[in-house]
Amino acid sequence: MELAQGVAGPFCGKLLADYGADVVKVEPPEKGDVTRSWGPFPSDQADVEKSGLFFFLNTNKRSVTLDINVAGDKERLLDLISRADVLIGSSRLRELQEQGLDYDSLARLNPKLVMISCTPYGQTGPYAEWNGYDLNAYHLSATGSRYCGLPDREPLENGTFTADFFGGFAAAAWGLGVVLGRDQVGGGQHVDCSSAEVLAALVVGSLNVGGYVQDSVFNRRTGQGMGLACPARIYPCQDGWVFIIALETRQWKGLCRAMGDPDWAMPELFHELHSRGENRDLIDPMVEKWTLGRSKNEIMEICQAHGCPATALYDMADLAGLPHLLERGYWTELEHPALGRVRTLGAAMRLPDCPGGPRLGAPLLGEHNAEIFAECRSAKAVSAVQVESACATKPQASSQLPLSGMRVANFGWGLVGPMVGQLLSFLGAEVYKIESNARIDFQRKVPPFHRGIPDPDRSIQNHACWAGNGSVTLDLKRPEAQELALKLVAKCDVAIENFSPGVLQRMNLGYEQLKSVRPDLIMVSMPAAGFTGPLHKLRTYGNSLACLAGLDSVTGYYDSSRPLGMETAPADMLGGVIGALAVLIAAYHRRRTGKGQHIECSQQEAFMHLIGPGFLDYVLNGRVAGPLGNRHPLQAAAPHGVFRCRGEDRWIALAVTTDEEWRGLVAALGNPAWAFAPELAELRGRLRDIDAIHMHLAAWTQGHDDYELAQLLQRHGVAATPVLNVADLLSDPHFRARSTFIEVMHPLGFTETIYGAYVKCSRSKPHVHPGPARGSDNERVFKGLLGLTEARYRELVERQIIY
Repeated sequence: MELAQGVAGPFCGKLLADYGADVVKVEPPEKGDVTRSWGPFPSDQADVEKSGLFFFLNTNKRSVTLDINVAGDKERLLDLISRADVLIGSSRLRELQEQGLDYDSLARLNPKLVMISCTPYGQTGPYAEWNGYDLNAYHLSATGSRYCGLPDREPLENGTFTADFFGGFAAAAWGLGVVLGRDQVGGGQHVDCSSAEVLAALVVGSLNVGGYVQDSVFNRRTGQGMGLACPARIYPCQDGWVFIIALETRQWKGLCRAMGDPDWAMPELFHELHSRGENRDLIDPMVEKWTLGRSKNEIMEICQAHGCPATALYDMADLAGLPHLLERGYWTELEHPALGRVRTLGAAMRLPDCPGGPRLGAPLLGEHNAEIFAECRSAKAVSAVQVESACATKPQASSQLPLSGMRVANFGWGLVGPMVGQLLSFLGAEVYKIESNARIDFQRKVPPFHRGIPDPDRSIQNHACWAGNGSVTLDLKRPEAQELALKLVAKCDVAIENFSPGVLQRMNLGYEQLKSVRPDLIMVSMPAAGFTGPLHKLRTYGNSLACLAGLDSVTGYYDSSRPLGMETAPADMLGGVIGALAVLIAAYHRRRTGKGQHIECSQQEAFMHLIGPGFLDYVLNGRVAGPLGNRHPLQAAAPHGVFRCRGEDRWIALAVTTDEEWRGLVAALGNPAWAFAPELAELRGRLRDIDAIHMHLAAWTQGHDDYELAQLLQRHGVAATPVLNVADLLSDPHFRARSTFIEVMHPLGFTETIYGAYVKCSRSKPHVHPGPARGSDNERVFKGLLGLTEARYRELVERQIIY
């Protein structure tokens, strides 16, 4: 059952529907879900049946219209909920309690119900009842302040619903994990997903908070790419833009070869990353001079051939005609009664035994009323009185976690693979990261280090990003180590890897070999661009995937055509969530059939779902979106932006989508004469005059404290939040109340701060432990789980097989 409106909740429902769930979408009569009015519409002619965003978010669902304030409709709704496995909602707690639809009430009616709440701020904490939209959630997370924009201008969001899409993916993964674990924990539970918290933890907290707690220093956006790294940014070229990144010496040398080994690039000091960063002013203009003489695909091809992971920046038109996606059959064509034949994005993950993706177009408003009401009539009606008189036992917390008993062999590298393991471990799985001292994972070498001592076991951000993973060390280039890895996999339910295609096969650890020792194994592989197609061998970082997936094409200031991109790797963090979701879908399938499978999760194809709104505008209108600043991605709100407040780099995010909210804003402003212009009373007029409105707001906000102003605006019903920075995340009362960041003890004996469970479950409380020391689980796994004798274990350690 889906009672959610907007983006996050319906996207969560779409993910479940696309992989086989029967999702019944409950909409208000007449206007339906709010996104039916947001567009994009063909030729910009508004029609509730022709919204491209609604179409994208609601494939494979059935629609029923119910007015929950009408007694008969309320009974129908309660009947449907009584027979549902999952209820997805987007309402705040107070509204749910007033309607009798809060989790405690519904759990008495349906003890196995899993209720997933997708909201900007979550169901608890000081901001739980605040009005909010995607823009507010995004900037409350500090993502823009830290990673996107110029230092002397306002922080930026990507030109899409970034926070809502992160929240929708996370809600689907955690929600499905909880569904799988109902028997483990003794029933259903409430899954509370705050889009702001998901971003604050995964994107900002993972790489920044621990270092700030230790050193009292934090960074802000630079607008130059990845901080001091060089090259690591977007460069102009003949036909657009290209992302060039060379973090390792071999990658820099590969770029030099691609450029013809120019004399200016030969100095030895340029071989070292930090030296290149210190000489950015010399290097960047020379690299740009080279890129301006070539096309983006030419640059990508020659750099990749020489080992430098450069990536073309694709826009909507590029992606629509990209030979790689066409050859892979990625796009899906669906029929719709009002829109005709529509091309939309395909499956986020490819599961061979239970293929996902859109099969049916989004439903018309109330299209399935007759059949769904017939289902209600065939079942015993449920009344609101029955809900109150049902079993009064409130679901209790459980000592078991939903995925208790699942064991995972994690061959993952860098961020994305270990972050798949992290989500599974937070839900109770036993996860072992398989790594080697012969080639230390580069993520362990990333500063800051505990007490400033460079050591692979002391990387603070690694302890956050790898939280929940254990560690065993094997030199997988050696046959005996490969044999031990196979023996471990034989005792596991899941294997994870994110290497380039063919890497594990060359170590005799491909899917067929692993399947031979565990026939029902679930394996998820996460290559950058899939197993097949012209780009399947592409080398990327998470940063460059944002270019490959089109996200960077809509990221930048509205008054500039230059894309800025983000100074981090959001595709890695989100990839961890998506990979875990894929595992859980396969686990549900295995429970029903007994069969495992090998999942292909192209990071490009999965991450492209973030540009769904812009792509549907291209499909319906042929428009190629450019940088949008902080404006609403579909021009469905005005004002909608970030405005300077009193103090250094202090800002407020403000969004107005309804006429009622506009009237609240005018009252908060003190009813200035300019705001009473007749054309501003409706959205159409406000959109036309948005620049002038933003100018007036900027003059007003700059004299106010950001927190005080947000509280004032919220009292008037206006969606407004302070734009937080890294330091604010630790002191902000909302994140403190939700225990987003927690202090833990590392196995080496020191305390540190990492993020905890970024989605809250009412009965399951994860036991979070930081990223492991290398080989911390060697004895437990090799002597305990695999049964090696002490003598054999010591021999393998001395010979550096276990190493």
